[in-house]
Amino acid sequence: MFCQKCGIEAPTKYVAFYQNIGALVMRFSRSMEGNLCKSCIHSTFWSYTGITVLIGWLGIISFIVAPFFVLNNIFRYIFCLTMPAVPLGATAPTLTEADVERLNPHMEQFFTRIDSGEELETVAQDTAMRANVTPGQVMLFFRAILEAQNEEQ
Repeated sequence: MFCQKCGIEAPTKYVAFYQNIGALVMRFSRSMEGNLCKSCIHSTFWSYTGITVLIGWLGIISFIVAPFFVLNNIFRYIFCLTMPAVPLGATAPTLTEADVERLNPHMEQFFTRIDSGEELETVAQDTAMRANVTPGQVMLFFRAILEAQNEEQ
């Protein structure tokens, strides 16, 4: 629905990329996991994999670990190549007072469907169509409701 790295509302896919930097007797690693858009998948893959290929193997443990990180990144990247591109003009979703008013009548059914085990993404898309908002706006509203409930407790 929306990218966990850049926040824009676009098709996403779950990925996990790993980076390793070898330093002879030490190593530094970093990872990026989450539902990312195609643009963020592309940039993260090239950044993490490029650094790992260049300096990820310097060190005893790194010499063994780095190839696995590179292979993981390549396989995950290949499976994302068929994703649709990020739509032109895609932005992070925002929630206005008018959007909240359109969503309020649909939230009881939204929570009933979620509680019955339906997929969150499917319910958010259906609710968005009914309320004339985007799925990202539904998710923002859902998060706001959950945060308000947590603050009350």
